[in-house]
Amino acid sequence: MNKFDIWNETKNEIPIVVSIPHSGTYLPKEMKDNLADNIILANMDWYLPKLYNFLQDLGITTIINNISRYVIDPNREISNSENDSYIKNYVYTKTTFNYEMYKKSLDSIEIDNRLENYYIPYHKSISNALNNKLTKFNKIYLIDLHSFGKDIEGNIVLGNRNEQTASFEFTNLVKNSLESQGFLTSLNKPYSGGYIIRKYATDNVETVQIELSYKKYIENRIFGNEEFPKINTDLFNETQEKLKHFFKDLIDKI
Repeated sequence: MNKFDIWNETKNEIPIVVSIPHSGTYLPKEMKDNLADNIILANMDWYLPKLYNFLQDLGITTIINNISRYVIDPNREISNSENDSYIKNYVYTKTTFNYEMYKKSLDSIEIDNRLENYYIPYHKSISNALNNKLTKFNKIYLIDLHSFGKDIEGNIVLGNRNEQTASFEFTNLVKNSLESQGFLTSLNKPYSGGYIIRKYATDNVETVQIELSYKKYIENRIFGNEEFPKINTDLFNETQEKLKHFFKDLIDKI
């Protein structure tokens, strides 16, 4: 099993890098053995690599994390925080529904192993991809793709860390292009973007996070504490086609 997959790793004709950090499902054996009985690992950005598989044919460099966010979360900053919320910590002790995950506490050795084996290599792959693009372009764009199950109005949340990681022009281009495909978007509410877009934003690298509602590509219903929800194929295919048009439009206009 590859820790992550990279599509179009050596193709640098397009100044875009896509990251999909939260769709992996792999769990190491030592972690599975320590999980609480009947634990549900919800909200893992289900099926995004399948939804965005057209990026491979478009020639866009795409980095896909195959490791579950519950192992270690590359979209969280490494810190010594004692906060046990998944929103803050890079190694979760509770699920996104606030259930205790483990039979016994993790020791520092296991946490360090996850850091070395999964977290650092994923970030290195992003850095390498961006640096390769910067040898060809003066300005490049990192798009971090996620999905959400929260029941809110709208089906896409576009985040730029409250205008800190992307220009008005690029943000507006993304927003208008998504809306031209019929998506109902909001900006920075309730998700302004995580660690990945903050870490890699520079004068030469503009970064945005795109959060897509489960309702828009899995099934149009309210989602709860669940795993591997069943896909409504017609809905999935319809949204996939719209997203493909969005990325084609983006390539043409940047």
